[in-house]
Amino acid sequence: MSRAALLLVLAALGLGSTAHAAGLPGPRREIFTPPSPDAPYHGSLDGLAFGGSGELRFAEDRQAGVSNPDWFSVGWVKGFILARLSSRFDLAMQGSWERVADDYTMERAEIGYRLGRAYQAHAGIFLAPLGRTNLSHDVPSYDFAERSLVATQIVGVPHAQVGVGIRKLPPAEGVARMYWEGDVVTGYDDGVITESPGGTRIPSGRNNYGDKNGIPAVVGRVARRSASGHEIGLAVQSGPYNSTEIDGVHVDRYRWMHVAVVDANAEWAGFRIFTEGAYALIDVPPTLQALYAEQQAGASVEMVRTLFDPLFRGWRGSAVTAGLRADMVDFDRSVQGDSRSRLSASVNLYHRPMAVTRIGWYYEIRRDRFNNSTPLAGVTFTAAAFF
Repeated sequence: MSRAALLLVLAALGLGSTAHAAGLPGPRREIFTPPSPDAPYHGSLDGLAFGGSGELRFAEDRQAGVSNPDWFSVGWVKGFILARLSSRFDLAMQGSWERVADDYTMERAEIGYRLGRAYQAHAGIFLAPLGRTNLSHDVPSYDFAERSLVATQIVGVPHAQVGVGIRKLPPAEGVARMYWEGDVVTGYDDGVITESPGGTRIPSGRNNYGDKNGIPAVVGRVARRSASGHEIGLAVQSGPYNSTEIDGVHVDRYRWMHVAVVDANAEWAGFRIFTEGAYALIDVPPTLQALYAEQQAGASVEMVRTLFDPLFRGWRGSAVTAGLRADMVDFDRSVQGDSRSRLSASVNLYHRPMAVTRIGWYYEIRRDRFNNSTPLAGVTFTAAAFF
């Protein structure tokens, strides 16, 4: 095992040093902040700040009773740089590699201009405000080894696009207020079909470097946060996804895709509850409608409870949480099959604010278009840390 991997494991177990975490977000609201509110970073938000995170995954995965030989993998690696160029201008750079997509994503190459204390205009590559999970998905701050099926299979987290827009910042802690973001972006591309031989797959159309059809998409999110921190949000993205010309020859009309995401979080009886749902409408060419879906939907609900805080009296900053999540996605509303449903459980040891180790279990049923089912199950051990 490499030195970097060893350090990651030690940090996630709470044995590594936290001295390199030079700062934490202060009480004031910053326009550009680390990927998650509690992420440590080097430097200062008043000048230059940078940091990163990573995750190692050890697992015994079985599909239809057959073990997956890939028992060890790097689940996620992310790095970010934040720079305050002047009293008005800020710059953010952020990139990540993830195991699920097996690809590198430039999540942010964004410049922002401050419009008073509560507003910001921004341009470049940035995370589309298509649900709370896409805006905040840092691995060491999450209670499960993988994001929900809604996030990974419909929205396509992380989902970043080129565009311009304006946002109203979230309210300060303890303040009840609405906030929002509206952007004009490049949108998804025709990879939702051309790169998806198994049927319509929206994440295959993620495109964060350019617009392939010349017509932008619009995306926006409106959320209401209460004084106690409870929040509900609604996001919608709409735009054409296909190319209408090839080598100067007109081949098709514009075909539109609409994706809506609703999310909410609350606390009840000591449980932290988060739920999200998504619905997508895709205008598929008539010749492909027998194989490619025009409607997709999914939903997820998770409940997490803190069991010990701290785990032992001498372990300052430690906490143990347990979580349970149920999620499903229907890739084609017109047929009985072509779906996935999953139940996940996780027990997590946090070494705040640096790291987490998780012991997890999942059971999943995948159904093809003919409604034939394939069971999957696994036991996972993951170690994630900021660095």
